Amino acid sequence: MSRPDTLATNHADDCPLCGAPEAGGEDGCRRIFESVLAKEYSDPAFGKVLLITVDAYALQHGDAHGPQSNAFHLVRLCAIVEFGASPVIGTREPQGWREMLEAGRRLPEIHLTGSPGPVTVADVAGATSAAEHVDLVRAWGRSVWTAWEEWHDWARRVLKDL
Repeated sequence: MSRPDTLATNHADDCPLCGAPEAGGEDGCRRIFESVLAKEYSDPAFGKVLLITVDAYALQHGDAHGPQSNAFHLVRLCAIVEFGASPVIGTREPQGWREMLEAGRRLPEIHLTGSPGPVTVADVAGATSAAEHVDLVRAWGRSVWTAWEEWHDWARRVLKDL
């Protein structure tokens, strides 16, 4: 069973992919994401969780990014959430990570079959300080990781094989 193309949301302005309330639909949700990224790129105190932001957003909008993109982002989110990899952009990836990508290793097409998780980019956008932002992004990452539970064993095996 695959997830429907859109979520049943309570309001016409909610994001149909992640369920962010009153986000302005999918386009508005993307604008919220871009504003969060702008803050993370411009201030290191916010940017120390940038990779979680990218992975969580991509996985909650997997229908827009594609099933192989889902696999990449899920493996990286697993490395961060479960194994303590750094969520700072530009930090060293696990050994074998780049080789896996550059060698063209075919990642499987994976899909989310349930809810994308209760925390969304809209929750993160409301942070009033860098500390709150970091806490919200980490909660978002854990929420998304939990939503993809059926693929956890697969992601762990990929990391083990790197």
